Amino acid sequence: MSFIDAVMQCRVPDIHSEFWSFVFFVLNIIPGLGTFLGGIVKADADNILLGLIQLILILSLFIPIIGIFIFIIDWSVSLTWGFVMFQNAYNRKHSGQRTQNQ
Repeated sequence: MSFIDAVMQCRVPDIHSEFWSFVFFVLNIIPGLGTFLGGIVKADADNILLGLIQLILILSLFIPIIGIFIFIIDWSVSLTWGFVMFQNAYNRKHSGQRTQNQ
């Protein structure tokens, strides 16, 4: 699967631990850091590359006028990616508990 396909399908690192997925979500406050580290933990080259691109885009802040807009888009994508990572781990953990209780 290509990098573009992974991004279009929102294929985040598959972190099974709810705690660690939350840590990576919080680390995505610095755009790409949580995605990069999550990709390293899961040996997912596509997410490692995406995290690096997001980290490099922080440098767009030095571009007059348009830089802040690029950074805001980068930051929002990074936070969304981190939230989806956390949400997948949360749903995986709690969907098993719901079926056991019913």
